[in-house]
Amino acid sequence: MNSTIEVPSGGAWFEGHFPGRPILPGVAELALAVEALAREAGRPVSLRGIAFARLRQLVFPGDHIELVARELDATRLRIDLKRDGGLVANAELILGSPEGSREATASAASAKKQTAFPGLDELLPHRAPMRFLTSILQETANGLVCAARIPAACALVAKDSAPPVAAIEAAAQAAAAWEALRRWRDAGLAAPRIGYLVALREIVFYTAQVPAERDLQVSINLEAAAPPLTHYRIEVTLEGRLVARGTIATFLADKRQ
Repeated sequence: MNSTIEVPSGGAWFEGHFPGRPILPGVAELALAVEALAREAGRPVSLRGIAFARLRQLVFPGDHIELVARELDATRLRIDLKRDGGLVANAELILGSPEGSREATASAASAKKQTAFPGLDELLPHRAPMRFLTSILQETANGLVCAARIPAACALVAKDSAPPVAAIEAAAQAAAAWEALRRWRDAGLAAPRIGYLVALREIVFYTAQVPAERDLQVSINLEAAAPPLTHYRIEVTLEGRLVARGTIATFLADKRQ
């Protein structure tokens, strides 16, 4: 299956990500690919999970992305996203109904809000409507527990909900906030730095849609680090029930906002 994704030249997909340096969010690449697959198939495509995804190149306003997809079996699909023949991203998608809601882990559910943190404007380069984090609830030795909410104005939202990949963006922002907090504790100065979501592994979704304007809880825990690349185990919940779980990798770009 081949299709073309016409990335808009501006507008909602780039608002807040990032001011002055518009870059298509990595999760938006995946969401647009799933939309293209659904158009080609003539029916909705539901994600049960993502075995892996590698987001290799940045996508900018006005890009034309070629989607090449092939079935591995009845439930697995390999996709390549290319620009001018070069590989931008590739992934193995697990198709089918999500696993169904489960209770979250006790550690995430019992987190209590702390107040001794810089403001989110000092930690994250994201701005509305692509900033999902709303507060930091708890800092642990190897991560954070945060509150998040997907704004209704976000381009990922349609009919009051977003695809489950939106939960991954919330986790990536929690990872960015934790890295900024570590710099603040080391240097006494909080300053946001742009980073990128570059890989996903063993992602499991527990819902087909994530409601907008509802409070989510996001936990991230360091798995491995080889700066500027860092790997985290993530868990996203809604009212104590799992939304998504898996592993992500982020790449810290440079010292500029």
